[in-house]
Parts: sequence; C-alpha cells; structure tokens
Amino acid sequence: MFNSLMACFSLLLLLLLAFPSPSCAAASTLDQRILDFEQQYMELQSLEFDFSQATFSSGRIREGAGNAVFFRPTGEGDSEALTSEISGIMRWNYTEPTIQTIINDGHELFIYTPQDNQLIVSPIDDLEADITYAIFTGTRSLLEAFAAEPPDPFFRLTPAPDTFEAILLTPRQPHPQIRRIQLWFDTDMIMQRLLMEDHFETFTELQFTEIRFNALPADDPQLRQSLLELDLQPSTEIIRP
Repeated sequence: MFNSLMACFSLLLLLLLAFPSPSCAAASTLDQRILDFEQQYMELQSLEFDFSQATFSSGRIREGAGNAVFFRPTGEGDSEALTSEISGIMRWNYTEPTIQTIINDGHELFIYTPQDNQLIVSPIDDLEADITYAIFTGTRSLLEAFAAEPPDPFFRLTPAPDTFEAILLTPRQPHPQIRRIQLWFDTDMIMQRLLMEDHFETFTELQFTEIRFNALPADDPQLRQSLLELDLQPSTEIIRP
C-alpha cells in the first residue's frame, strides 16, 4: 500500500542526449541541478497539485488520480506547532480508483481507506523510503541518499515532453524499497513527473498538474489541523503494525 504512493518512471532518448557522457564534470553538474531543485522546494511554505498515477506490475497497469498538499508550519506565534516538532505535513487525497487518504506528519504515516473501513498507522522510522516527503519538505538531502546520473532512455512508462529535463537517482546504499528513481523538471526546475522502480520490477509514475506554490496561509492553526484530520467512521478498524 505504501508503494502505491511512492511512485513513478518515464523517459525519452532526447533527454539523454541533453547530457554529456558520464564524467566527473557531468556528475558535478547533475549534483548542482539537484541542489538547485532542492533549494527551490525547501524555501516553499506550501505546495499543492493534482496528480495522476500509473503503476505497472506483472504485465498490468493500474491507474489512479487525486490531489496533494505539502505544508511546512513555521511555528511563529503558535506554541503548539513549536512543541509538536512537525517539520512538514504531507496529505494525498486519492479520488480514483477508490477514495483513500494518506497523511505523513513527520512522525507517523496514516493510510485511511473508507471502503475497507480501515486506518493503518505506521511509524516513520519503518518507512524510510518516503521519498516524496523528503523531496517536498526538505527533511533530507537527496544527494546524501542518492547518486545523480544522466537519465536512462529506456526507463519510462509514457513519453515525456522533450522540453523536460530528466535526472536519474540511484540509492548510494542498498534500499529496501527503491531500486531507482527518475525525475523530470521543466525549465524553471519545477518537478513535473516522477518515476520509481522497486526490487520487484514494479514501476510507478506520478505526473503533476495544477501546481500551486505558497497559496496557503502560512500560520493558520485551523488549516494545519484540517490537513491532519481524518473523518473516520465509528466502526473504523485501526491497525498499528
């Protein structure tokens, strides 16, 4: 279920041609591009977008869609925020194929599926592969965990526009869930697509649209609370692995 959120892969040969052959100079350039991307996202207070998801496994493709919010509380003027040590809130609202809400508050991951009448709560320590949380909240440097490489022209589910820039990330140390990740950016270094492959040859692609930067009020306790709320039915089964 966690892998259904962590997603995505895609690529074009033209993107590979945009980079020189691997060398120390090329690696340094790619690292700098990742640093530029991280710096831009780490300065955000909030990020919203719609997404579409495609997962390819065992010869089948499953599709999904929804919207997501990433919010970084500043803690200014709010003692609760200062004591809660929340570094960021991630909320994914799946609307297709079934309704599902996934929340990461930096401490625990909550996965609520009304259709199953079930809420799964897992500590973040057990979910170190939550790459989307790391990317959008700036809680971890990508280059500490991944090596930046030129894109792989055969690593794709659907073609990406040739105006996008792609960078391949591979774990520096063996990772329990991720084999490799490819990111696509537009000319403003805004991430438009993400593709992930796990060790079971499952590919998950996320495409982002209607991207909105800093559209949410910075220090609204009610907003922060609403992002963490789940409208659980009284008979909801709560599972803590």
